[in-house]
Amino acid sequence: METTPESNSDRRDFFRINDMVYIDITVIEYDDLNQAANAIKNSSLPDNEDQVKRQLNTIQASLTSLIENINQTDRQVARALRLLDDKISVVSHFAQRQLKTTENRKMIESNLSGGGIAFMTDHSYVAKTTVELSIELQPSGTIINAIANVIDCDKRDAAPKETPYYLRLIFTHMNEYDRNFLVKHTLSRQAEIIRMTPK
Repeated sequence: METTPESNSDRRDFFRINDMVYIDITVIEYDDLNQAANAIKNSSLPDNEDQVKRQLNTIQASLTSLIENINQTDRQVARALRLLDDKISVVSHFAQRQLKTTENRKMIESNLSGGGIAFMTDHSYVAKTTVELSIELQPSGTIINAIANVIDCDKRDAAPKETPYYLRLIFTHMNEYDRNFLVKHTLSRQAEIIRMTPK
């Protein structure tokens, strides 16, 4: 996945994962781009709910690092802590779903990195079209807001009839907090996949 021009030096942006997310996408007209970009840039001021999410995310990052350190000396304890963490995540995700209307939305399998995203969609987009994205990561429920450009949108013959187009996007605008959280999310998910892969 391509990375944002300003982050090409950050190699973490090249880590890609396949991930299930909720996505809302809206085409942005050229005249509205500056206003949308400013809204993205200034969206870093959290309300009370976002503040709680950010605190939980900080705790999660610290816990993940601590478990990795424990794993070096005691794999059984580290495994028990991972299972407990997974259990809490499942309960938290279930509670969040009860508070939101996500039941009427469909999760999308995406190929995600710190620099862009690709997924199957029911709509064809012209290359270089600018879109605004709202991506809800799981299981935290954290929402990443970004502006992106369409790299290409190809119709796949073998794709499901309801989503025949493979849309590839490169992020062009994202506030620093969201970008850092997205990179940490992809690295964390990649570590989980590696741990679960049979050796």
